[in-house]
Amino acid sequence: MKRWTKALAAVVMLAGLLAPVTLTQAQDAPKPAEEKKTEAAPDSDSLTVPFEFEGLIFIQVKVNGKGPYKFLFDSGATQSVINDRLADELKLEKHDMPGGGGVQGVGTAEAKMVILDNLEIGNYARGKCVAASMNLDHMSGSLGYHMMGIVGQNVIKMIKQVDIDFSESTLSFTQYGEDEMPRDQDEMIINMLEGGGMPGFPGGGIPGLPGPKKDDKKDDKKDDGDEFSAPALPPMSNYYLFQEMGGDGDDDHGTEAADAPQGPTEAQTLEYKTVKLPMIGELVPYWYLDVKVNGEDKTFMFDTGASMLLALGKELGDDLGCTTSFGYPVKGIGKGEALSTMVESFQVGNLIEEDLPATVMELPKMSDQLPDMVKMIIPMLKGQGITLDFDGIVGISLAARYKKMSVNTSTKKIELTPYEKGETNKVSPYGGEAFFKDDVIRTWHGKAGKFGLTGDSVPLEEWKKHGLESGGMLVEEVEEGGAAAKAGIKKDDIITHLVGVAEDVPDDMEDAEVKDGDVIVRDLPSLIMTAASMDPGTELTVRVKRGEETLELKVKLDKYGWEGTVPERWK
Repeated sequence: MKRWTKALAAVVMLAGLLAPVTLTQAQDAPKPAEEKKTEAAPDSDSLTVPFEFEGLIFIQVKVNGKGPYKFLFDSGATQSVINDRLADELKLEKHDMPGGGGVQGVGTAEAKMVILDNLEIGNYARGKCVAASMNLDHMSGSLGYHMMGIVGQNVIKMIKQVDIDFSESTLSFTQYGEDEMPRDQDEMIINMLEGGGMPGFPGGGIPGLPGPKKDDKKDDKKDDGDEFSAPALPPMSNYYLFQEMGGDGDDDHGTEAADAPQGPTEAQTLEYKTVKLPMIGELVPYWYLDVKVNGEDKTFMFDTGASMLLALGKELGDDLGCTTSFGYPVKGIGKGEALSTMVESFQVGNLIEEDLPATVMELPKMSDQLPDMVKMIIPMLKGQGITLDFDGIVGISLAARYKKMSVNTSTKKIELTPYEKGETNKVSPYGGEAFFKDDVIRTWHGKAGKFGLTGDSVPLEEWKKHGLESGGMLVEEVEEGGAAAKAGIKKDDIITHLVGVAEDVPDDMEDAEVKDGDVIVRDLPSLIMTAASMDPGTELTVRVKRGEETLELKVKLDKYGWEGTVPERWK
């Protein structure tokens, strides 16, 4: 049986979370030589802009009048982010993060704070705001281009309504009126970074920074009567890369995309919550949803920067007694490890689905990132029913089940509009979820194959040095006596293609990143899941770059060494 990889890739960062990196390049991602710094802005006379859906939402953004650049639209990022390379290009001054330290998400990373004079999305202008500057280049080898930044909550929450139309691939913005604009917490951070003090506190700002300016003005904006708002938290984010995969209809468990659900038929309106504290204001801008997992009430964060439908925190996975299956590395701010599993049921509003694949991993905790002053009152907050941490994450796959999602940051309501009968959902996530589910079950039943190696993507800037046209995966370790070792694959080899596996790509998978019937390989998770979809003993040919040589080696897959008891529901 052959599987085909569709080019739906993505990344998620800061408060979002995971998903394996794709086997293929997302859509027609620009080649390094084609990257432009001054490309024309999207042609728009309104507040509607196009987006590229690559498993996540990417938009074109101008920064300080330059660009546009490719940014991720991520409701799970507390603050916006720009790539270090862009901060350097724009010659932005980098400040220490308020409170010091780096950022959390998938792994940890060092970050600095920068002040942006302007951030533009089409004809929408954010004005002066802050962003975290960090190195995002570890994603470039998987994506095939440099992601230059992330539009986070310090921008999104200042827009009254965001309409995401998946059928038209457009984002539309409704702005707040001047008399209803929420408090801009970035103003206080900018004041502190430029040497001003924090409202309500003595002193002249952050130690080590210049003293207060003489022309500082009192901020007279109001926010529901709060005296002042706390500064936005350091960005917490996670990148999830996930792929949509289909098959040829020959499936051991009958979970191919053709048999998958076609999507919800009823519209619904969800209410979300954010965390606000007396005298401080909105402390956590995340969209918290009430959901049910396996019949139990839980709090999940809805994150447009997470591609997979469900990511369970390790504590929740343990509490639910989830049996984990194959594991794979994930990328975000840094790198981490995740395990696959299944949940029996998931409900959010009127949407109820059963037998869904999910990821289990350590999720970052907001309570760990708060200033010590706030941490001291966490027990009191819990006593008042105020929850800072969430049990899991609902990703953009929830919204992609529908035709349109509208988020009103004033009423804190999310409207989901389904497709009409006969309409086609071109970004349906069901095929990818069916593939993932099939791999989970195959692994439990001892039917999953394994390559027996580890590796990581070759960074984009190193492609030319290695003579790579479309990237590749650098082999870091080869399991002694395993399938890869027996095939002659060595440490420091670069795997570039699975040979011949896409020779019969179906018509609806024509955008798969293939060349002459070969599927491009860029990262390890895709290899892990490709092998898991095939029986042990299946023979695959991989193309390998070894120095100046190009080799084609035949790999006979080993059996994935899962041990445990198969859950009764899936025996």
